[in-house]
Amino acid sequence: LSLPPFLSRPTTDSIHVSARNGHVDAVAGIRIRPTGAEEWTQAGADLRAAAGQFLDWTLDGLEAGARYDYQVMTAAPGGDPEPIVQGAFTTQRIGEDSFRAAFITDAHTGAFIDGQRPLEVLDQVVDNVRRAQPEFVMALGDNVAWRTSRNSPQADALGATRAYTMYRRPLGPLSAACPHYGLIGNWEGESGKLPAESIALVEEVRRRYTPNPRPDTYRQGGGPREDYYAFDWGPALFVVLNVQSYSTPSGDQPSPRDDVSVVEDWSLGREQFAWMDATLAASDHPFKFICIHHAVGGAAANETETLYGRGGAQAARVGEQRLLHEAMLDHGVQVFFYGHDHVFVDDVVDGIHYTLPGSCGAPWKFGRDVTGYSRHWPDSGHALLDVRPDRARVQFVGLAGQVIHQFSVDA
Repeated sequence: LSLPPFLSRPTTDSIHVSARNGHVDAVAGIRIRPTGAEEWTQAGADLRAAAGQFLDWTLDGLEAGARYDYQVMTAAPGGDPEPIVQGAFTTQRIGEDSFRAAFITDAHTGAFIDGQRPLEVLDQVVDNVRRAQPEFVMALGDNVAWRTSRNSPQADALGATRAYTMYRRPLGPLSAACPHYGLIGNWEGESGKLPAESIALVEEVRRRYTPNPRPDTYRQGGGPREDYYAFDWGPALFVVLNVQSYSTPSGDQPSPRDDVSVVEDWSLGREQFAWMDATLAASDHPFKFICIHHAVGGAAANETETLYGRGGAQAARVGEQRLLHEAMLDHGVQVFFYGHDHVFVDDVVDGIHYTLPGSCGAPWKFGRDVTGYSRHWPDSGHALLDVRPDRARVQFVGLAGQVIHQFSVDA
């Protein structure tokens, strides 16, 4: 395989497995068994794959909240496939089941596509998260980046393909054993200030390399571009939002470095906001979490960074974030998970935690002179979310595996 397995779209009875064939034609198959069982079951027909072709399987007929092993098998055409990769996963939980999830953000793979970007931080975070054995991982945006992705229309898919390839490879030890949920940051090349044809070009690469839930994957629905969606896991509801693609500059076109003209330009768009509000209103889950790349506004140390969406909880009453904050209060959201500022942050406004789980790859950190935060931790790492029926706990975990900070919220 030229790209390792990538688990996505886990439901109560199915999961999607994606991989990419290596540099020669092959026959590929996949088989599955409940963890602890001895007998394997072939999952569907074997696939004939050309060199470099993506392999996609949907494993169905599974049980909710159950653990399964799987094996990807390949052979030369005419041969019998043999196991080359083995992984495991847990299907979507329902009811009051406890679980653990992980949060990573701002890997920025591909930021320097000529090989200058070290991946040691990401490698260490992936290893730490894998050993923590979460049932899924949420990647909060800026998962990839390339030199022209933030500011310039794309004439081809080369930059995006390289960046997503660089994301998939080091993520392999985790993505083969832990379903992945992603969202869009300002470096994914899908900003609303860019032409529609450029966004569509990059979107196709994203959906190929890091599949997200489709509108019909979960009962909560979502956007047709796999850019916003919601799902429940045990007693928790996760609402995943896209602050980038529906925010367009007003008035005069801003400079190439700016995403919006005024902070009020940051928006979820009417359709996404209405869907989000209705999804929260319809939920009776004991825990409700919002996941987004940054606030739908900004309030940082200076005007430039404010327009860039920095500031987290400091922007709770700025622009459209004020409306989102009011919706979170109305519907009982306990944690607003976000990325963007590359440091660990936990601020509380009206009882809602604005929580940023550091950075899992980007080496540059932003201090108080940029973000305006009165308290933050400049470490790299990830966050763990442990949910029980009565309480949820969030831990910030540094590269050495140490717990930097933790807090809990009640059901």
